[in-house]
Amino acid sequence: MALLAERASGIGYHDLVRDRVLRPAGLTRTDFLRSDELPADAAVGYLPIDGVDRSNIFHLPVLATGDGGIHSTAADISTFWRALFAGAIVDSVADVVRPRYDGPDKSRRYGLGFWLSQSTDTVILTGWDAGVSFKSTHDPHTGTTHTVLSNTSPGAWPLARHLDGNSP
Repeated sequence: MALLAERASGIGYHDLVRDRVLRPAGLTRTDFLRSDELPADAAVGYLPIDGVDRSNIFHLPVLATGDGGIHSTAADISTFWRALFAGAIVDSVADVVRPRYDGPDKSRRYGLGFWLSQSTDTVILTGWDAGVSFKSTHDPHTGTTHTVLSNTSPGAWPLARHLDGNSP
C-alpha cells in the first residue's frame, strides 16, 4: 500500500499520510515517530519472552511503514473520528463506510480501511503488533467513541469486548 501511495501521489508515504489525514483532521499528537525519538510520555510496549516481560524495541522497525505503527493518543483518535465524519479527510464518508466485504465469521463487514458492525452503523479500527494493541469504535449517529490502547499485544481485547457488550 505504501509503495502504491508513493507512486500515485509522488509523495512519500509518511508525508502523504501527514498531508491527507493528520493535518486536515487536526491530529497534533499523532505521527510516525522513530522508536529512538519517542516523547517522554510514550508508553513502552511489552511482550512475554521466556516468561519475562520484555520491551518490544527489537520487534518493531525504527520507523513504521504502511502496515501501521503510527503513534497516537486516545484524544487524537476521538478527534480523528469527528474529523472523518465531518468530511475533513475524505470527499465521501458514505463511500468509505459502505460495506464491501463480509468478514470470515460474518460478525463484521469491511469498508475502505474500516471494519463495520454487522447490525449497526458503528465503524471500527483495530490494530496490533508485538507489544501493542488498539481498538476504537465510533457510532456516527450518537457520536459515541470507545478507544482502548494497550502496551501489550493482547491487552486491548478484554476491555474492548466489555465495551462492545460482550463478556471478557
